Amino acid sequence: MISEGNSVRRAVLFFLILFLVVSPFSGAQSIEKPKTPSWFRDGTYLVYTMMMPTNPKKGEVNVIEVWPRLLPPQGIPKSIIEDLDNSSTVTLLVSGDMYLTIKIVNTTSDTAYVQIELELNNVSAKQGIIIPRLSLKKTLLLNLTEMLYYEEDGTPIGRPMFFVNPLHLPKEDDYIVVPAFLKKYGLISDRITIKNVSYTWMENRVLHTHYKDFMPPYLYVEGRGLYLVYNRQTGGSFDIVTQLVYDIDTGILITTGLCDITPELVSLGIVKVIALDRVNSRKLYKLIDEGKADKEWWAQGFNLYDTNVKLPDYGSGRSPSTLAKYFFALSLVILAVVFLWTERRWKR
Repeated sequence: MISEGNSVRRAVLFFLILFLVVSPFSGAQSIEKPKTPSWFRDGTYLVYTMMMPTNPKKGEVNVIEVWPRLLPPQGIPKSIIEDLDNSSTVTLLVSGDMYLTIKIVNTTSDTAYVQIELELNNVSAKQGIIIPRLSLKKTLLLNLTEMLYYEEDGTPIGRPMFFVNPLHLPKEDDYIVVPAFLKKYGLISDRITIKNVSYTWMENRVLHTHYKDFMPPYLYVEGRGLYLVYNRQTGGSFDIVTQLVYDIDTGILITTGLCDITPELVSLGIVKVIALDRVNSRKLYKLIDEGKADKEWWAQGFNLYDTNVKLPDYGSGRSPSTLAKYFFALSLVILAVVFLWTERRWKR
C-alpha cells in the first residue's frame, strides 16, 4: 500500500503543477489582451529592401505602377507631375535599390501615427529622363482598436502590412484595402481580401534576409483581388496578389512574396509592384543549382533590412513559442496524471 504521507505529497505536487499551467490561461481570460505587441512603441522602425546588383543584367529592372491621384506631391519632379494623366497608371522603371521604411510615432492607448517612406533609386518615368533618387512619404493614422489605417477625413484605408498581432491574427475575407478608399480616388476594383492564413509556408527551410536568418514556422498571409482597373478609358486591369510572411514570435513582417498592393504602398500611390530583390534572386538561383533549396531560401520580395525590434536569437534551432510552451507544460501534467494513476494501480 502507498503510505498516506506519500499520497498527500503527490496530490499537492499534482495540483501545484496544474495550477502553474492553467493560471496563465485563466489570467489571459480575465485580463484584456494587448492590442499591440510589446515592441510597438514610439521610435520603433522597420526597413525593408529590394536590392539591385552593382552591374545589373539586361532585363534586371523593377516595375512600379503608380496612380497619379494618390501620389504625394512632395518629392515628385515638376517635369513628371505636369504630364500625369489621372485616368491611368504611370509606369516607373527602377534599376537601383528600393527601401521601404516604416516608423511608429505618437502612440496612445488607442491610436498611433505611422510614417512611411519609399525610396527608389535610378528611376525612369519617361523616355530619356532618369531620376537618381525618388522619395515618396506619407504619415498614416492607425486605429489600434480596429487595427485599421485612416485618412484625416475618416476614410478607412486598410489593415497594416508590416506586422500582425499574434493574439489577433487576420482572418479570411478581411479587407487588405477597404473599397471606400479606392473608390474615393477613382480606382475601380474587385474586393481585395485575405484568402489564406497558414503556418506551412517554407515549413522546413531557413529564410535568409538582408538583416538576418529566420527559422520556421512562419505565418503566411495571402490576399487576392480579381482585378484593379488601371486605365479607366480602356478598362485595362491588373490581377491582384499580395503575399506576406511574418515572424510568429514578434509578428513583424519578414518578407513579401508577390506584393501588388498594401495599405502602406497604395497610400503612396503604388497600385502594382512587379519586382524582385535581384541580389537575393541570384543567391537563390545558386542554391537551386547546388541542390540546397530544400533546406534554405532567399527572400526575393521586400525583405527585412534593418530594425530596432529585438528579435529572437534562434541559434541552431527555434525555441518554442509561448503557446507551444503552454502545450508542452500541459502535456507534462497529463503525463504526471497518467504516471500517478498507473503507479497507484500497480501498488494496489
